Amino acid sequence: MDLFRLAEYQIWADDKARKLLMSLTEEEFSRDVLPPFGSIRSLCAHITLAIEFNLKRHVDKEEFDPEELGEEIHTAPKERLLEMWRQADLRLRGYAESRTDETYVFRNFLGEGQITLDQDDYLSQYLLHTQHHRAQIMSALRVMGKEAVTTDYLFYLSDKAN
Repeated sequence: MDLFRLAEYQIWADDKARKLLMSLTEEEFSRDVLPPFGSIRSLCAHITLAIEFNLKRHVDKEEFDPEELGEEIHTAPKERLLEMWRQADLRLRGYAESRTDETYVFRNFLGEGQITLDQDDYLSQYLLHTQHHRAQIMSALRVMGKEAVTTDYLFYLSDKAN
C-alpha cells in the first residue's frame, strides 16, 4: 500500500471536511452533539493534537510541553484550529514522503508493556485515526441537520482522474 498516496487522500478528504466546518457558527462548531468527544471542535482538536504531539515527540524528537501544545490547540479559534489541522496533515504527508527504518515505541493500550511500530504502522495509525474521526464529524453534522460530504477513497480517485 502506498502510504504517501493515502496521506494525499487524507488531505483531500480533510479539506472537504474543513470547508464544510468553516460554514458553521462558533456555537454549532462547539455544540455538544456526539459523545464521548462532545463537539466537532473537540474532535478537530483531538485529531490535530494526536498528529502534532506524535510527530513532535517521535519524528522531530522535539522537546515541548504537551500541556501547552494541548492548550494551544484546544483554545484556538475555529479558523486557526482548522488551519492547524491542515498543517498537521501536511506534516504527516511530508513524513510519508520520507523513508526511514526508524521505529517508535508506544505503550500497549490493551495490555501491559509496550509495542514497537515501524514507519508504515506509525503512518497507518494516524491516517486511519483521522479517517475514523472524520466520519464522526460527518455524523455529527448530520445529527445537527447539516449537509455532510462523502470522502470515500473511491471518490478521491474519481476526483483525481478528472
